Amino acid sequence: MGKIDDTVPDLGFLRALVITIVLSLVIQLAGDWKLMLIAGALGALFVRSIRKAFLVGFLGVGVAWSFLFVYMLLTAQAMAVANVFIGLLGSSLAGLGALVIVISVLLGALLGGFGGVFGRALYEFIDEFLLSDTGSNQAPPRKPDSEPVEEEPTTE
Repeated sequence: MGKIDDTVPDLGFLRALVITIVLSLVIQLAGDWKLMLIAGALGALFVRSIRKAFLVGFLGVGVAWSFLFVYMLLTAQAMAVANVFIGLLGSSLAGLGALVIVISVLLGALLGGFGGVFGRALYEFIDEFLLSDTGSNQAPPRKPDSEPVEEEPTTE
């Protein structure tokens, strides 16, 4: 079995971002917000640096959740529900329901970003233990045995 980075191609930032957006939308259908960690980690498969993995996860999940909230704003009473939630925090915050949506998108984006970092770190950790298909199938070279040390006889 080859290394993960040898098996999965480096697609570049924009393609990885599009894949992460699609994965986030599909995984969100499960209805569990914690799964955005997995969406970010899967998006990190297609980039090779920790920074790009964070950005792919952060932006991918953030854009996907923004799409979902825009859809809910257009088709449902999402703003009314957001205003109810913000109203629970106090009467001085009434009418700031958009703040709930912005915080939700930000939290989802952070989940995706940290999932991307975790996924990239995990792939690199696992790759340390896997043999590469690009090299020969021989075992790594052994260190030469040290020469035996002669013990000096002790005299009493």
